[in-house]
Amino acid sequence: MFSGLIDELQDRLRPLRSQMFPSLVLLELNDDALQGQVLRRSQPEPVTLDVPLPPLTCRNGMPLEKEPLGDLIGDLLVRDNLLNSYLMVALPPAAVHWRVVAWPFDEMPEDPVDALRQVDPDLHLPFSLEEATLDLQPLPGRAGEPARMLLAAAPTLLVDSWVDVFNLAGAQLERLAPAQACQYLALLPVLAEAGDDELIVVLDPREAGCRLMVLRAGLPVFERVLPIGDEPLRLELERCLAFLQRRDRQARGLKLLLAAPYQLPAGLEDDLGTTAELIASEPYGSLVLKGLAVQEAKR
Repeated sequence: MFSGLIDELQDRLRPLRSQMFPSLVLLELNDDALQGQVLRRSQPEPVTLDVPLPPLTCRNGMPLEKEPLGDLIGDLLVRDNLLNSYLMVALPPAAVHWRVVAWPFDEMPEDPVDALRQVDPDLHLPFSLEEATLDLQPLPGRAGEPARMLLAAAPTLLVDSWVDVFNLAGAQLERLAPAQACQYLALLPVLAEAGDDELIVVLDPREAGCRLMVLRAGLPVFERVLPIGDEPLRLELERCLAFLQRRDRQARGLKLLLAAPYQLPAGLEDDLGTTAELIASEPYGSLVLKGLAVQEAKR
């Protein structure tokens, strides 16, 4: 009898507790799935939001079915009693284009986004800076070198469409962040231990393809989606790395990292002369979710 009363009381108090002590939800979006976990008192809880998305729900990072997506996200938040939580969300990687920007100034501008818009350099983006939402993250540098930042840019129309999705979900959206910037933040400890002459090759396997990111001396230099499948993956990866090594003769070493468990094609590690290492993201569900938590800690 008493246990029943206690359960009923806890059920009644749960919504009140969530309003008084709102938690933070880290959410990673992809064209074919979403996953997320609660960050409570700066500690991540297990991944509880992990659902596939029907085909054509999103394409190239753009939400095509905003109302169904909003309903799905709202239902998941209600299911886990998270509707009063704040959400930090990583946009799908396909939504964002990134560049490394070197500043032509003696000092870093106070408002780098505004300064970049004023300079308006030709960054070979498929849209103008005027039509884009921009995110800038500082990059490590050396004394006497120009200050550099990692620019992530997405069409404002796409960003506004995701804001609409979360409004339809009844969610409290705290931040939309580029997945590439999140993953880069999660990789910083690994990059700090790497030699400047090493190419750091990161493979992030997904059902729709294997995302490749290559970094050198702490800076991103290349990104591409590779096909899934032993021989197509091998051929495309070796072709990309051969191109990078021809372009950068000073890159003498290579480190191969996996963002998630994945069975590489037989003999690939021997061909590349290295052994793949799995990057630990636990207790986070992915490097992107870990990077979101890093961004929250830096605020």
